[in-house]
Amino acid sequence: MEILYSTTILSFLKKVRTMALEILTREMKLRVGRSRLYYQGYSYPLHFIVFDHPSTLGTFQSDLFEIGINKVFLLESEEAVKEIIRHELAHLVTFLDFGSSVSMHGKEFRAVCKRYGWAVEVSKATIPLEKVVKNKRIIEKVRKLLSLAESPHPSEAEEATLKAQHLLSKYNVEYAPKEDETVLLRVLEKKRGSAKLQAIASIVRSFYVYPVFNKGKKGVYLEIIGDETATQIAEYVAHFLDHQFEALWREAQKEDPLLKGTASKNSFFRGLAEGYKGKEVDSKALIRVENHLITMAQKIYPYLSSVSSSFCHHERGARKGREKGKRMKILEGIQEKFKRFLLA
Repeated sequence: MEILYSTTILSFLKKVRTMALEILTREMKLRVGRSRLYYQGYSYPLHFIVFDHPSTLGTFQSDLFEIGINKVFLLESEEAVKEIIRHELAHLVTFLDFGSSVSMHGKEFRAVCKRYGWAVEVSKATIPLEKVVKNKRIIEKVRKLLSLAESPHPSEAEEATLKAQHLLSKYNVEYAPKEDETVLLRVLEKKRGSAKLQAIASIVRSFYVYPVFNKGKKGVYLEIIGDETATQIAEYVAHFLDHQFEALWREAQKEDPLLKGTASKNSFFRGLAEGYKGKEVDSKALIRVENHLITMAQKIYPYLSSVSSSFCHHERGARKGREKGKRMKILEGIQEKFKRFLLA
């Protein structure tokens, strides 16, 4: 599932948050802050995302207290958006009341919907599949028309502009010309942060994506931000490194039996990243892309901050890691895997 961001989507998310806060306060009679929900004496974060998926219309991620809305709702009525928000908020309250062991749409969920006086449509909150397909086609049509609006031929450009404006007005959609969607992927999930995860993020960053650590109740997520192609490649790299790092550590221990303990292993992983990145040639393109992604990350994560971590350095492990990092290769695997993806 791809989480998406763009000028249009950020504007839509602002509306979704406003709608959700109104539903929480007016219909559910709950207290809310700017980005938190207060329920039965406890405070919980509340996040909203827009995602792309062929059949899933909404999601509630209990670990991150995150509600997801399918991008097709950009073209739906305000009431349809409110219905899917109510549906996902019902999942949130069901989780807070009963935990994750109950059936997703079981009697507990239905009871929560009934508690707030919501119609049976809220517990369903579905859109016919053919309508989802139609909405996707409308989005693509708007994209093409906005592209034609840049035509050097005045008559063609004017006609395309008028058609695009008609569609935007008809479906009440705000759409920014020339905008590109930024994709966010959650590529690795671990119980806790580690030197290994930081080293993987350091290498992945050189593949035209911006890595961010997002902490949930159950662990830490390595998330990457970039365009669609870059994030797909970087996702493969992250999973490749997750396995390759362990294999290289076992190999290093066989070569040097004195490499033992957590400090040595963590220093080895950091050395791998240093050795691999030391092969890179400074790229103005990479710097330019990263500056753009940093700006986008600050919009996606309004409270983004950098955290420094202390560690016990083991020079023997670090030196061995740098040595192997300089010889580590990834590109051949990426190319082969990505070709299969394109042909599938």
